Amino acid sequence: MDDFIRNENLKLYRRALETCLDPAQRLVLQELLRLLIAEQPTALPPLPPPPRQIPYGAPS
Repeated sequence: MDDFIRNENLKLYRRALETCLDPAQRLVLQELLRLLIAEQPTALPPLPPPPRQIPYGAPS
């Protein structure tokens, strides 16, 4: 649930930053984005693919 809220906030802040013309408001939005990105947990490395299984009786 926390990930969903964080992702929605990221989308909202990025959209607002695209349309915002006020420099002070842009700074606030940029800081909010920095904070959200900084608190994101680092992604775990992807798992290696499972070993390929050869069907029984098939030539190798």
